Amino acid sequence: MRLLTSALCTALAAGLLAACSGSSASTPTAPGTMGAENHLINGRFVPGFSRTANPIPVELRTWNPQRVLSRIVPDKKAKGGIYGSQFFAALINGYKTNGSGPICSETASYPNSIAVDGKGNLIDPDGGSRTIIVYKGPGMCGPSVGSTSDNYGQPSDATSPNAATGTIVVGNIFDTSGAGSISLCTLSGGCTTNLTNANMYEVAGVAQAKNGDCWASATSSGGTATLTYFAGCTGAGQAATGFVNAYYGGLDIDKAGNLVSIDAFTPALRVYKGCNPTCTLVGGPFALNGDSVYGHLNKKSTEFVAGDYANGELDVYKYKPTGLTYQFSITSGFNASDDVEGAAFNPRSKE
Repeated sequence: MRLLTSALCTALAAGLLAACSGSSASTPTAPGTMGAENHLINGRFVPGFSRTANPIPVELRTWNPQRVLSRIVPDKKAKGGIYGSQFFAALINGYKTNGSGPICSETASYPNSIAVDGKGNLIDPDGGSRTIIVYKGPGMCGPSVGSTSDNYGQPSDATSPNAATGTIVVGNIFDTSGAGSISLCTLSGGCTTNLTNANMYEVAGVAQAKNGDCWASATSSGGTATLTYFAGCTGAGQAATGFVNAYYGGLDIDKAGNLVSIDAFTPALRVYKGCNPTCTLVGGPFALNGDSVYGHLNKKSTEFVAGDYANGELDVYKYKPTGLTYQFSITSGFNASDDVEGAAFNPRSKE
């Protein structure tokens, strides 16, 4: 991926993989050492800076729960819907599937991506608290059923067939010691396994198939977009071949078993089959309405929702493996300055 020059650094605050220094990128400070939160800025994850023109460490932007309006009481009639997370608002909103609302909300601490598990539970890989929080489903915005600390790094994405009782596959933007990883966690036992690979330096998205295989979308230390395959979500992993994304981004799996991959900052969506480790392109690139890093499919894999941070909204599309059609955007309850990032349908894709 392209690194930012010093001129662009001045305008954008910081560049890919690290704060800028001249025309090259330096190694980022290990997450957790100064309380800074890695975060997406103008389409790049950057450790510890706000998205404003002047680089302000996030630790100086104190999270204030009072900034969030009263928590919206869940609409008990809404059995399903759409979630969207806002990083600086420290908030996850819930909407009806037609986009009306918000009908409910959950407070959070610098949430990046969000996900819904196979039971309808909401998973918040919470960047600020460095915990994985699970909210009860299948309805919208249920009470917390538990959380666990991510002792390996800062969580950015997650997936699970049943997050309340089973294993949660967590993507860490960076580990506490440097390069990002996939952690395997449970609410009862914590995070006990950490999967790393030389192709994974900065990790954005994770996905897991029904057979237990998992993938990480990342960039290498040189800034190249990578996809890494872990058979059974164990071992050292393999670099997927045939992966042609220009950038990393969120991952999902449709009902046909295709891997759906956001090519962030292009912005586009690509659909692959296989990737174990050889990928075959099924469809794409399909243009997205605005710059997005994360998104997910609905139960029948007929719709896709993406968090559009550039426009401060959720964008909803009709989905087929061979085509993507923009339908509408959800703007109520969102603000572009708060960075709309995560997006997920409840229920999720049957995968």
